[in-house]
Amino acid sequence: MGTANVGHGIVVGIDGSDSALDAARWAACIARRLGEPIDLVHVHPPTSGDGTDPSEEAVLTAAEAAVRGAVDRVEVRRSTPSGKPDRVLTDLSREARMIVLGHTTTTEWESMIRRSDVVSVANHAECPVVTWRSRDGFQPPDGRPVVVGVDGTEVSESAVEHAFATAAALEAPLVAIHTWTEQSTLTYGEGSRFTDWTAYVEHRREEMKSHTSGHTERFPDVEVSYRVERGKPDIVLLEESKSAQLVVVGSHGRSPLAAAVVGSSSQGLIHHSCCPVMICRAHHRSETEAH
Repeated sequence: MGTANVGHGIVVGIDGSDSALDAARWAACIARRLGEPIDLVHVHPPTSGDGTDPSEEAVLTAAEAAVRGAVDRVEVRRSTPSGKPDRVLTDLSREARMIVLGHTTTTEWESMIRRSDVVSVANHAECPVVTWRSRDGFQPPDGRPVVVGVDGTEVSESAVEHAFATAAALEAPLVAIHTWTEQSTLTYGEGSRFTDWTAYVEHRREEMKSHTSGHTERFPDVEVSYRVERGKPDIVLLEESKSAQLVVVGSHGRSPLAAAVVGSSSQGLIHHSCCPVMICRAHHRSETEAH
């Protein structure tokens, strides 16, 4: 469950791209509902000169205009720190409630061999990181569900906690999904393909309900459904992203190379999801506590 040590403010990485502007619009909608300020951050390389480059101010001005056009009555703060973007944003994650970024421009293969700021921040941030993705451009929060992947691990618990809080803020239904294959059960063998898995599926569903009971009590207005789907988590969740407004997953913070070797749902969703993705790592702080 959550602790009292809650980050404040929603940080949005602004790099001048259309994707970053859509990310800022989405973040503004979330900030308005959570009562949080928006921190628009444009990171620039260290220079010996003094003062702010006018082009950097223009980038932030465009981002603020996008925010103001999406929602009203939200506090907007702007900054232009210097350094490497992923390191600056990761440092900011220590105090932030959430970081929101545009989508990565690298492929999964490219992210293994050259640095992706989005992937790096998602793997190292100390607060949830949302990477903006959409097939249809910016869409404000609506009646589509928030989907969360559940596997019983510590990072999954973090994802579930943040998913409930976000669904409550969005007044959206929540779909908790556990995936499985025969290889993930104790009965895997030649005859397993002929097994009736009904009892196993129901057991997993009841397990999910039990593990999330504290969150359902905390957020009684969130309509929750529990599903146990046969298949690999990355494939199942990618399919769910077609009809969701947000997919929430936990991450162990592996490097892109390690994730490629051992498998990572979060890495696949960062590159291919059809909707925004929230990546949560296990920490001793949570955004579910009130300020």
